[in-house]
Amino acid sequence: MDTLKKNIVNHFKKLKIKKNDNILVYSKLSSFGIIDRHFSKKFLDILIEYIGPNGTIIMPSYTFENKDYIFNIKTLKHNYSSSLLVKEFFKIKKIRSKRLIHSHIALGLKAGILKKNIDPTISLGRNSDFDIMTKNNFKCIFFGCNADEAGTFFIHLEYLNKVPYRKDIILKKKILHGKKNKIIKVNYSSRPKKMVFDFNSAFQKLKRLGAKINKVELKYGFSYSLSLKDFLKYGNIMLKKNKNALVKKTN
Repeated sequence: MDTLKKNIVNHFKKLKIKKNDNILVYSKLSSFGIIDRHFSKKFLDILIEYIGPNGTIIMPSYTFENKDYIFNIKTLKHNYSSSLLVKEFFKIKKIRSKRLIHSHIALGLKAGILKKNIDPTISLGRNSDFDIMTKNNFKCIFFGCNADEAGTFFIHLEYLNKVPYRKDIILKKKILHGKKNKIIKVNYSSRPKKMVFDFNSAFQKLKRLGAKINKVELKYGFSYSLSLKDFLKYGNIMLKKNKNALVKKTN
């Protein structure tokens, strides 16, 4: 085993990632401090081999664009969720969920869960991808990124807990249906644009409440892991105690 592979595998082990695990991955590989234009491809190859064919890897393929954007399940929209690792993964992914905002791409034994009972109008809450992954015992992995950068599951928790600052809205989204475009109304929950959030502090609150969060240092930051069931359980406890727990405090 070469040095790079050995170091990456050791990183997985410190994060309590095991062979045959089901994982939801967010990433910022620059935090590893490795200067190699092929690093994302090498990292992905190591991850896939490590998890094995009986595990499952899922990554985000989100689309937040306005009503003029046409959702195409075969095309990855480049935005903040499209990390270098996601771009590599999209090339080989087997399945993508047809969610018009929070869609995901998957490879592995349980990849098919993203195609069961799919309603494209559901983005958050019950029967969303997040709900399905939680019920299927997925772990949430943050490779080199923190909750402020990639804590989308917190938005799912906001929706479940009906936080007062979110308002239900209807968005008109376009989807490529065959060779024609189809307009679909999507139920969503908007937040005030001027409101500032602090997911990093909320992440630490989860740990104090009892969530088992693994943290591993990198050259330029940290990686984290926890089960989605812990994320859900302690996130619900936190938001039941304080509906504004994710809102940044201001003087």
